[in-house]
Amino acid sequence: MTHPIVSIMMPAYNAEKYIGQAIESVLAQTFQDWELLIVNDGSTDRTPEIISRYPDARIRTFYQANGGEASARNTALAHAQGEYLAFLDADDLYLPEHLQVTVAFLRAHPGWDGIYTDGWYINETGERLKPLSSRRRGPFEGDIFEEMVRASDVFGAPVCVVLRRDIIARHGFLFDPEIVIGPDWDFFVRYAEVAKFGYVNQPTCLYRIHQTNISIQTDRQNRLLHLARCREKAIKLNRFKECSLSTRVFVFYDLLVNLLTGFPARQSDITRWPEFLALPTREQARLLRLMAREALIRDQKDSRLGEWLRQSLTLNSADVNSVVLNIAYSLAPQLCRALIKFKSLSQRRARENSPFGNLTQAG
Repeated sequence: MTHPIVSIMMPAYNAEKYIGQAIESVLAQTFQDWELLIVNDGSTDRTPEIISRYPDARIRTFYQANGGEASARNTALAHAQGEYLAFLDADDLYLPEHLQVTVAFLRAHPGWDGIYTDGWYINETGERLKPLSSRRRGPFEGDIFEEMVRASDVFGAPVCVVLRRDIIARHGFLFDPEIVIGPDWDFFVRYAEVAKFGYVNQPTCLYRIHQTNISIQTDRQNRLLHLARCREKAIKLNRFKECSLSTRVFVFYDLLVNLLTGFPARQSDITRWPEFLALPTREQARLLRLMAREALIRDQKDSRLGEWLRQSLTLNSADVNSVVLNIAYSLAPQLCRALIKFKSLSQRRARENSPFGNLTQAG
């Protein structure tokens, strides 16, 4: 029996509201040589019943106890037979030419290992909100490893991506089950370390935003910790040291200041990593100062805070900000804390917004 050209992975957990539409968007593809691998990840609603309404031989369903999105993707990956690998969550949709456009591109460009397209954010009723490209940097093509390491906004939703499966098999890539928020980003960063990407400036998919999106349901602290794991794994990749200084500093700033404040032992451990120590001393000093400043803002009381300030001053004694903060903290820590908190209040409110910002409003 010949294998399909495209394997489409679809994790499904309590997806009764939208999964029928997602399946129908696959059936409506102008390119028909595909297999749809649905992994029912322990659903307790009518998801299995709805799947059974589509007896197409190209649709294969697998059942497992609830293990999360990454686990479900790994199950699909283990059974995939296609030359190409496509992504479709049970609440998203393909536009009719998605597979035709992406497969044609990869066939015409054998030197490219992946392709991504544009698409639309949609709401619960299917109303189009904004293009995926409105929330992206780029587009970037070719070796995009550094851009992927810098942030997850190169692709955004995985529904727009198609990959060559042989590269995944050759390198043994799997999705990390310990990451709930960002398993696709982590996977794509590792793939991009060894692959090249193309871009087609055409909307071919729809990414749905609704109140049961995992990014909305997961509380802020857990979301930050999962993203921190993505950052930590990227830093440990072989090619991280090849990234520009600005990207490496940005990654450490996001990890140490934005994501891990409140976990001082973990922060201190990371400042001893060889990748951190490879940064210029002035950048190490600035990051240590900013770690301490953020800890002050959040009323963190830990002996490491003072250590960070002293380290910062030792590494760069000419930095006026470090000098002032050290003096202020040593003389009047509570007043120092109050002044910094007041100054940062407006930035704090902006950073704690929903991960989807104003996308829930049309226009």
